[in-house]
Amino acid sequence: MKGDPRFNPRGLLEPAARGSKELQRLFFFGPAKDDQMPALKSHYKWGAELTIPSHEANASGFGGFQTSYFHGDAAMKTESEEGWDWYHKGGKDSFAKNQQSISLSSQKARPYISPAALGTCKLLMGPYKRQSLLELDLHTSLDLNDSWAPKPTSADAPPPSQDAKSRRNGWMLNLGEKVQHLEWVPNIQGSRQFLAVTTSPLIGSTPEEQEFNAPYAPAFAPRPPTKSSIQIWEFRAAPDGRIDSACTPMLRKVICSEWGDVKLFKWCPMPRNFPTQHASGKSNLGLLAGIWADGALRVLEVFVEDPEVAETEYDLIRNAAFTAQPPNTICTCLTWLSSNSIIAGCANGCVGVWNIPTALQSRSMGDQRAPTAEPVMFSPISPTYILNVTTCYPSRPNIMITSSMSGHIQMTDLMEMTSKATMSPAATVRASRSRVGRSVLVWHEFAQVVLTVDDNFTLIAFPIRRFFRQISFTRYKSSVACLAYSPVHPFVMAGCVGGEAISNNPLRRAYENKVPIWNQTWFTHEWRQCKIEEPATVGASDGDEVMADEAAEPEEQVTSTEKEAVPTPQEISRILEGFKCKEIKLFNTEDAFTHRENGAVYSTVYDLKTTVSSMAWNPNIHVGGWIAAGIANGLVRVEDVAS
Repeated sequence: MKGDPRFNPRGLLEPAARGSKELQRLFFFGPAKDDQMPALKSHYKWGAELTIPSHEANASGFGGFQTSYFHGDAAMKTESEEGWDWYHKGGKDSFAKNQQSISLSSQKARPYISPAALGTCKLLMGPYKRQSLLELDLHTSLDLNDSWAPKPTSADAPPPSQDAKSRRNGWMLNLGEKVQHLEWVPNIQGSRQFLAVTTSPLIGSTPEEQEFNAPYAPAFAPRPPTKSSIQIWEFRAAPDGRIDSACTPMLRKVICSEWGDVKLFKWCPMPRNFPTQHASGKSNLGLLAGIWADGALRVLEVFVEDPEVAETEYDLIRNAAFTAQPPNTICTCLTWLSSNSIIAGCANGCVGVWNIPTALQSRSMGDQRAPTAEPVMFSPISPTYILNVTTCYPSRPNIMITSSMSGHIQMTDLMEMTSKATMSPAATVRASRSRVGRSVLVWHEFAQVVLTVDDNFTLIAFPIRRFFRQISFTRYKSSVACLAYSPVHPFVMAGCVGGEAISNNPLRRAYENKVPIWNQTWFTHEWRQCKIEEPATVGASDGDEVMADEAAEPEEQVTSTEKEAVPTPQEISRILEGFKCKEIKLFNTEDAFTHRENGAVYSTVYDLKTTVSSMAWNPNIHVGGWIAAGIANGLVRVEDVAS
């Protein structure tokens, strides 16, 4: 086999060397019928759609939304019933007893919500060359159609009808600070849909960080306690599954805490079939796991008020029922392993697995160690900082994928854990090492690949059966800050530091590597800081009457009739949309690298507030076309982009 191009150094066939379509599918999905048929069904349903999903399947079954073909109905039924036995047999009561919170008024809750927010945001939106300057107040919403609706020709003329192609189905929110993370609440079947968002100040916003005098290392040590919150916004769905434009988004609940900024949170994605209505009349949104700046991992049970309640609810969490603090380090990332187990990566290169029912039972029995849950497994897996961790749920939930600062991406079979509760070296496979650590890492269920992005802005896939080999799927215009994937369709949306939000269909290239690659830009965001001349301040005229007790002292009176205008710094954002679908060339063409000049590849440095920092598809099948994008300047765009 030495020197034979048909084989790689591992002695396995290389599909890239005169490989057929059947050979590629064999290496991607496996030899058995149970491996090939789900992939064939997925490609039949979505292979003809290039960049965005469709609401309904046509007469031939193309398009629409569907859960994974690799995960059958029987497995989902078992998860939704037997997987939640621990909750019904004591877990529910433990959360109700040990999760302590108090209600706050809107005045007392104000310091917890975006304390460094700037207030009103100036925004340019609308058709190209006909954009409107809009102002969006803090914690308010804006209908996307407001900037696209045609203006009347005169004051007496009726507004002209809007073209169907220019209609937008969504909202824009202003949260005031950088959107750290956002995620839709899963397992919600009704018209009420909930988006959880957390914000945080930009890096270097405190005087200690600006002067490099902070007495701690923020990435490796717990930070001092500060006030933070998780906002839950409610949207309404129309009967056809689109966003109901008649119902303004509402800030339904704010979860306040004093454990530092919220770095990351994940809703439990496992299906459930028990009633969500609580005895108090509230609706149960499920379990929310989060990592705070103090380095601890906590799990909260979240309830919201009925839709008849028109006021926002503010809850300050004093104590969480489940808290995990790894020894001598902090948690950096997390994912759900099952409805009762959770995985977290740490700054020292270790990965821990915690069992929620065991921790709750220890606490109820009065164990002194119970306030901090003990892991069932805590083992080093990398020589340095763990950037991201995920599992291959739902088809292969026992397989864990991790990425670290060393540039390694590893796949570990958790079923092969030894009796000493440590990782087995025989159960770990490493992918090819990159020059930099990859903070973006997601599992794509329909293509059965792990997706990440390299330093050339290229979307890279690692097939689960050939993890040592990477395949290029598409290329973006700038570095990728986040990837949004969906459990009900194969389309992936990337948020870039240059302000672009770009969608494509990785399933097409996974099934056949010679198909054209298409990208669709959803929108681009530009942020600038400018100086706007404030209007001149005019003093009192001779005809103005001034009360004697309100008159100023002679030396304090304004003698000039006009003050000099002083420029004040202002921030302004511009949203561009309506882009055409574009074919992407990866190799051997002049336009393969758009960021190359005179043979050298470069990376552009953008303003921090330009970045699309977090994105999420709605995981609920009847509203699977909804997507939310959070921007580093505090804006959140929610839109139904399905055709």
